[in-house]
Amino acid sequence: MNEHAVKQAITPLRMIFWGGLLCIFDFTFSQTTNGQGFKFDILNDAVGTILIAVGVFRLSAAAVHRRYATIMKFVQVVSVLAVLDAIRDHFIMPLPPAVHFVLNLFGLVTLVAIVTFCVAMRWFCEEAHLLEASRSWSATTVLFVVIYVLPLGLLYVITALAIASRTSFNIDLGPAGLLLLPVFAIPLIHLFVSTSRMKRAAEAVAVVESGEMYEGGA
Repeated sequence: MNEHAVKQAITPLRMIFWGGLLCIFDFTFSQTTNGQGFKFDILNDAVGTILIAVGVFRLSAAAVHRRYATIMKFVQVVSVLAVLDAIRDHFIMPLPPAVHFVLNLFGLVTLVAIVTFCVAMRWFCEEAHLLEASRSWSATTVLFVVIYVLPLGLLYVITALAIASRTSFNIDLGPAGLLLLPVFAIPLIHLFVSTSRMKRAAEAVAVVESGEMYEGGA
């Protein structure tokens, strides 16, 4: 994999970063009549998931290896479903328990896709011989597992079991929930750090290759 291929990955990764931030921070207004209505999000999740999906599809085109192509197909499918789910979420309506159950399972699948994506980016860097960036993506993967997959995954599982057993399960953190927003931003910030390290590494490779070409010409 050459330096040009690595540079092409920077813009899609930044799209994913900004898309992720849009999905985390919500400022919504809703209007309902008889339990049905519409929800408007200033920092729109639909826009965020579209940015993520476009970034994922662009990164999937990179020629890394077969394992990379395989797991990125999984991430592609989940990213498209996430766009559809974000659009659905604009419409407020009563949903049957079966739909709630499926949506909770999809939330768990989405968490798995995030970790899978981070692993794919580590493979990308390893194939391009960007060792520092590869280690950075390993740290990003750990952060997503610890901060997202473990607590939220457990929450999704408990909620799904409650729906299946037809019992209620609610968590209301109140104002304390606002304190968790910076914590949930940490993996996304580290994703941006990993992206920046990939860019710097690609530029360093370009400088070395230019120097070798100059010496060869001399």
